[in-house]
Amino acid sequence: MRPLRAFAACLLVSLSAAACSAADPAPSSSQPAPAQAAKAPRQDVAPMQNPSPDAAVTPPDAPTVMYFIYQVDGDGATSYEVQNGSVATFWFGHSFTLDGTTYYTGFSWDTREHYGKPGEQQPAGPDDRANLAEATFVLAGSDAKKPWKFRGQEWTIGALGAYDKADDVDTRRKPIEHRTADGRLLLAVPTSSFDRGISSSGYALLLFNPKRSEDDLDSKVWRYVGSVRTGEDNSAACDDGNVMPCTDSDGELAFVADGNGLPQLTVTFKGTTIEAPGKTRALGAGDTVRYRFDSKAQQYIAP
Repeated sequence: MRPLRAFAACLLVSLSAAACSAADPAPSSSQPAPAQAAKAPRQDVAPMQNPSPDAAVTPPDAPTVMYFIYQVDGDGATSYEVQNGSVATFWFGHSFTLDGTTYYTGFSWDTREHYGKPGEQQPAGPDDRANLAEATFVLAGSDAKKPWKFRGQEWTIGALGAYDKADDVDTRRKPIEHRTADGRLLLAVPTSSFDRGISSSGYALLLFNPKRSEDDLDSKVWRYVGSVRTGEDNSAACDDGNVMPCTDSDGELAFVADGNGLPQLTVTFKGTTIEAPGKTRALGAGDTVRYRFDSKAQQYIAP
């Protein structure tokens, strides 16, 4: 179903054949066609209200990104039902330049679909992650009114978060980019989450590969390749002097180039952590965590 929907989406917006061939939906039987018909987009690409720091022109706005992903017009909303009770929400947008081409990608996450009678579905738990999707545009520059051209979209590039919700984007920190020698971009999106009195900070890792193989059905233009933790604050749950003392830690993420492939990652920490019941210690060099990309799992993992 998905390849047909992608092709139809290209026809709807009257884009070039090249744009249609660039769309890269990941086939899956779990994503039927939307229950409601898609309305024609207001324009090829609608501008955002706030200019992007990485591009000379304003990139597409969140409702436009979501229309290109789901082919359901949310009438300007950035969170709405798309099909079978699944709710999609705009997550993050990023402009960047790679090998002379300027791109803008908007990401969204969506919840599980609901079947059966209301209330019959099990409540979401910590292992229920949200699906991540994307739409990518290229800065063409030939038309000042419509400078961005649709490149393609993917309904699923991975799953992250918990309780059927993606981790929040931490707007206090900036995303980090790393360009590989073989023409890929590794993007670290700052995130935050809260569970059982503990606030956690980290980065969601997204890999962009514009040269991915068209013959490999499992390959993706964008892929979620894991998350790294960079800090915790248990002040909402701690009780100094008792079983859970109060701790607060913060970490710095760094990329270490590794030949032509993906870099290694290191997280160095400062602050405090729990050493034993009622006891804390300072974090130091011995607490540094190193991650390597596992090509089989397609994820960054710590040894």
